[in-house]
Amino acid sequence: MAVWQVEFTIVPRRAFANTPRGTLAQLWDTDWWSAQALPSGHERHLTAIAPSGASSTTDVQTWGEHDGNRVDISLVDGKPARMTACVDVRRLDATFGAKLLQFARTADALLIRRDGLVIEPTVGAFGAALRTSDAWKHAKDPAANLAAYADQDDSE
Repeated sequence: MAVWQVEFTIVPRRAFANTPRGTLAQLWDTDWWSAQALPSGHERHLTAIAPSGASSTTDVQTWGEHDGNRVDISLVDGKPARMTACVDVRRLDATFGAKLLQFARTADALLIRRDGLVIEPTVGAFGAALRTSDAWKHAKDPAANLAAYADQDDSE
């Protein structure tokens, strides 16, 4: 994931509600979709969000660009297990965002940002999650963001 991307895992609402909370790593490593079916024709819906992309492995289906807007489905034994989306905040694409949110609503899913922020698939919550992300800070002022890292190194 690039510094200008905000990464979300897309989790079925029912499965999330019935799972005890663990660490962030457990949250991201859970095969949420192994017991929950994605909407029928999900590949067609995802192709409407972003064009089918190249994946480095047969265990992942990708739509979109590696360093841009992207949706990935990780497969276990050829079946969907985990789903993630990366949003490029350098050039916000309203169509990508709207279609991603529509897909999440159709799938009765929540979006969980990489740092654990859980959001409903609504425009307001999604926009707030993007604007409060580290990627947003970097994309809006890369020099200041990099300077902050340099200041941290100097103080250590």
